[in-house]
Amino acid sequence: MPFINHCQHSICLLYKLSEEAKRSPNVLPEVQRLQGIIAQADHVMAKASIAGTKAMLGRLHGYGGAPRKPLPAMDVDEAEKLWNHVYVQELIKLEREISTA
Repeated sequence: MPFINHCQHSICLLYKLSEEAKRSPNVLPEVQRLQGIIAQADHVMAKASIAGTKAMLGRLHGYGGAPRKPLPAMDVDEAEKLWNHVYVQELIKLEREISTA
């Protein structure tokens, strides 16, 4: 399951606003902004593969662990770089803002 699926508040807001943009085009800039944040984080996470997704789930939700064999776990330093990636942090910030609103 892709990491961005665990940012469901952001995805739901994007969908809601996308549907609203069909009736109110003035919402489109916000839709494009959200889509950019989500797509950029998804691109970074896709390159990190399953091990990266599991590492980020561990940081974000406290579960994930190592992938099943034969896949190796992500190196701790690489996981830290991934967590601190500007696009990943931007999505996490967005998700936290939306989920507490």
